[in-house]
Formats: sequence, structure tokens, C-alpha cells
Amino acid sequence: MIPKKVMLKIGIITLLLSVIPSQMQAQNAFLSSGHTAVGSGGSANYSIGQIIQEKTTGTNGSAIQGIQFTFTNATLSIVDVQTNVEVSTYPNPTTSVLNIKAGDFKTNSFMYSLYDITGKQVKAGMVSDKTTQINVNNLPNATYILKVKNNKDHSTKTFKIIKN
Repeated sequence: MIPKKVMLKIGIITLLLSVIPSQMQAQNAFLSSGHTAVGSGGSANYSIGQIIQEKTTGTNGSAIQGIQFTFTNATLSIVDVQTNVEVSTYPNPTTSVLNIKAGDFKTNSFMYSLYDITGKQVKAGMVSDKTTQINVNNLPNATYILKVKNNKDHSTKTFKIIKN
């Protein structure tokens, strides 16, 4: 005959071995946020902070349940910024010479940089007169970005330049 203590230990071990694996399969989620959205076409529930669990497909569509959504708080626009760069460019599009006209010209107060579409600087210099000419004849036909910077307050004005 098996003593009661041994039977009790066997019973506890059997119970633990049957309960522990089922607990390992349980799904736990510590969610940071969630919401229910309702509209004329239906409703959707979502939770933020849960990893992918299951994909369900039906005749009316499909849903991936438990996708983790990343919340990004980013500024998409800013209020119109006042610049102290009173500058204009012409002609645009241009073929050979681009003129930069500085409205409030003072010697060494403005500098320009011309960039190709990949961000590589192709020309740079000082705005040396009320109207400064940039020779773009040797540049390939493309779209360029011209940045004119006010050296006093570091404000910048940007132009999209088309070279034909």
C-alpha cells in the first residue's frame, strides 16, 4: 500500500503538470491603449501594444487580429514662419543663367547654395550685389533646390528651380 504522503505528492505533481502547460498557452496582453471606431460602414476595435495573434478571412473581408500599432506623435505642419530673407529668383525655368534678386541687399548678408535632387551641393556662393547671376549652363537639365540664407539671423528661403 502507498503511504498518504506519497499519494499526496503524486497528486500535486500530476495537478501541476496538467495545469502549467495550459497556463503557458494563455494569452496575456499589457496594452497601452485601445479604442472602438464606429461608422456607417461598420465598426472596428483596435488595441495598441499587442503583437500579431491570428488572421481571419471571410467572404466579406479579412482581419488581422492583434496587430501592434505604433503611435507616433509627429508635427505634420507648422504655422507660417516669418522670414527675413527678401529674395526672388528669375527666370524659372531657366536655361543658362539664374538671377537672385535681394530686396534688402547688404554686402555679405546673403549666401546661396544650389542642390541637385539627391541633395548634393552643385553651386554655392555669396550674393554679391542686389542682383547676382548664377551660371547654370553646365548643369544637366533637372530640378534643383536653391537655398538663400540670411547671414544675420540665419533665416533661409528655399526655391525649386527647373533647368531646361
